[in-house]
Amino acid sequence: MLLKSVQAGRTRHAEALRIVATARERAEKVRGLLRELGDREEATALSVRFRRTTTRLKATELSEETAARYGELTLAVHDLNLLIGDAFYPGDGGRGG
Repeated sequence: MLLKSVQAGRTRHAEALRIVATARERAEKVRGLLRELGDREEATALSVRFRRTTTRLKATELSEETAARYGELTLAVHDLNLLIGDAFYPGDGGRGG
């Protein structure tokens, strides 16, 4: 949808590049936190890795540090999903892909 918006003249090219760069930064933050929490399957979708990590962590008693990292991860995933929903799949809450 972002590309279509640029092509239609509704979004400037520079703004689209900024949005893409922000999405990449947010995705990398999620990847890094997942790695810190023990999930290193880089070829697997972030959403799958997040759900799997959530399930694994809920089954154990977390240290304060791990709980803090998981909180950071949850917020990072939320921030990424908001951006994706707004910029790439507007109108469907980010459920488009």
